[in-house]
Amino acid sequence: MNTGAATQAILMFLLELGLFGAAGFWALSVFGGPWAAVLAVIVVAAAWGLVLSPKAPVRPPWPWHAVLGHVLFLLGAVVLFVGGWPVLGAAYLTLILVSAALTVRFRDRLALDSARARQERREDTESSSVRPARPTGRRAAGRD
Repeated sequence: MNTGAATQAILMFLLELGLFGAAGFWALSVFGGPWAAVLAVIVVAAAWGLVLSPKAPVRPPWPWHAVLGHVLFLLGAVVLFVGGWPVLGAAYLTLILVSAALTVRFRDRLALDSARARQERREDTESSSVRPARPTGRRAAGRD
């Protein structure tokens, strides 16, 4: 991975953390309790992990993955602006715009990486369904 693509990946991770924070701020301001903020962060993190994380089981194909991620980041910036944190929202929006520019700049490399990861997941799934199950535990060690 070259420096630009690595920078973009780090920035995407930081934006992901910012999205979790924006979800927590939103829940805290709407519901008023810290447990609501914790629950909102858990829900957003679980959804991200299932759909948009690098090893997500149902990750959309290349261009839609980047578009959906940046749309969610923009939603997080809107939440920060509306929630009364305009400076934080502006800083977050700036990082989103930089990430979008890096995504466009390195789109060929990112598309190749995405296709490669998708192929590896497909091969792992196929090979794990073909392998016979091996015994584990004490019986496998011969200690009945």
